[in-house]
Amino acid sequence: MPLYEYTCTICHDTFDKLRRISEMDDEANCPDCGGPSKRRLSVFVSLSVGAGGEVSPVAGGGGCCGGGAGGCACSMSA
Repeated sequence: MPLYEYTCTICHDTFDKLRRISEMDDEANCPDCGGPSKRRLSVFVSLSVGAGGEVSPVAGGGGCCGGGAGGCACSMSA
């Protein structure tokens, strides 16, 4: 199951929630104040260090804007 990030619309706290893809837009109440939240776009980059110390993006790891290997998470919609 994917891990989604949310931001509370009342207290602005950010929190993660593990849920099914079909539930990603379902209501997620803030664990601090119980208020409603909005799903955030999560952008990250996965890197790998080779035996010679070289750092390279992991294919399909997300992020890597600018033509690197892997998918660009900036094109995803929230």
